[in-house]
Amino acid sequence: MNWVPTIRREATRRKIEWVLGSMMRERGKSEADKALLIEACRFVFPTSYEARFKKVSGEINLLRDLVAPAFQSMEGYYTYPRLIKRVSLDVGKPPKPANQMKVMAFTAGPRQGGNSDTLVAEALRGARDAGAATESIRLVDLEIGRCFSTLLIANYQELKKLHPGREFLYCKDFREKAGASQNGCAMDDKMSEAYAKIEAADALLVSFPVYTDWETSMLAGFIERWTRYEHCLGTHLSPGRRGMVISTWGTLTSRIYEHVTDHVIQNLYLRQINVVEKIIGCGFVGLYSGLDENYHGIANHFPKIMEMTYLAGRALVTGERNQKETVVETRAPGQMEPVKTEVRK
Repeated sequence: MNWVPTIRREATRRKIEWVLGSMMRERGKSEADKALLIEACRFVFPTSYEARFKKVSGEINLLRDLVAPAFQSMEGYYTYPRLIKRVSLDVGKPPKPANQMKVMAFTAGPRQGGNSDTLVAEALRGARDAGAATESIRLVDLEIGRCFSTLLIANYQELKKLHPGREFLYCKDFREKAGASQNGCAMDDKMSEAYAKIEAADALLVSFPVYTDWETSMLAGFIERWTRYEHCLGTHLSPGRRGMVISTWGTLTSRIYEHVTDHVIQNLYLRQINVVEKIIGCGFVGLYSGLDENYHGIANHFPKIMEMTYLAGRALVTGERNQKETVVETRAPGQMEPVKTEVRK
């Protein structure tokens, strides 16, 4: 329990004991071994604890031996295995044909041309080849500020009824004083334009790297502004939009930060975006920290990663079942030259 903050230990212990007891009863066991205890803990702890479980089970030394060549030579770096996981939800075809759809993508990686950008480009290529129109914005280039977190519209309206002559810190008042658009956010920045692009899109794609158990601050700030934009202006998206999420990280396991990916998916769902395609790419570590020698995403050197991402982007706008949920570890060819972008269907 040393992994758990002191204030949470007792509650965590009770959860583990309850899950473990249920598993033992279900399997007719009177005693629990280490393997069963670890299995029970996986139901209680977030997936970021996976490395700790592997250490307890003795697997961590194997992982260290596996990753070592990626830090020792360029050949070892390029041939070190990378992993791609795709989860595809069968919800039928979109209400529009692909050639009438628009896909809007937002990438939240700080490195231009990195793995987030690389995989988004490949997914959008799949959507375009199916006939859809596409657009991509890098959040690092989007000029938006932090929300003032002023009163929501419902609060403001009620307070105005109670105190009609009083001024309140609310977007409407601020907007009038700042001379911002009456139809926009009080910040008077590019968020209004970004939101208009989301409204005009039929599908949304979000891509981001995970740094130590968090989505990037750019994505967190964007979602925060999106949430406040809706509530402050009383403008909500209509349902029916499909979504795709791409996340990447360094550790060679698709489980360790999947809870971060799912947190973003949940936030999109609350914004009326139903994510039907999920791509996780991992193992992006080594001498160039997941980039190639030209400082572009090393994912572009692994044909299977590119192919699976392409198919997911295509399925986003067609609904075609071109692949089931799949996890693939790619060891070969780990080629020095990027993948040629031939059409893959």
